[in-house]
Amino acid sequence: MSSTAPPDYDLAIVGSGGAAFAAAIRATALGARVAVIERATVGGTCVNVGCVPSKTLLAAADAFHGAAVHPFIGGAPTNAGSADLAALVAQKDELVARLRQGKYVDLADSYGFEILPARLASSTRTPWS
Repeated sequence: MSSTAPPDYDLAIVGSGGAAFAAAIRATALGARVAVIERATVGGTCVNVGCVPSKTLLAAADAFHGAAVHPFIGGAPTNAGSADLAALVAQKDELVARLRQGKYVDLADSYGFEILPARLASSTRTPWS
């Protein structure tokens, strides 16, 4: 293949969430050359803006609330103090980045498929116009 020829893939998967990665891993295991195409951030909704970030912040809120209103007043004193939202958001962002790298980017490398950025062709005509 010449260096100007487009890459040759057996399967192109649009999106990079958990289902996309499951399909890419299975197809690669079956011998296909796979490209995962992502228009935004690798990892899909769950790791980037859904399950992981929300549950991380909810767990922190639960721990803070438990320290503030626990039933063991006097016997096991606690102090909730004040919450540092900037620190919580930074911890959440670090967790998301670590999971994105370890569970998505590194996984693609280890299974041997590519993650490509989505690029739209510039055209005034669309298939439905």
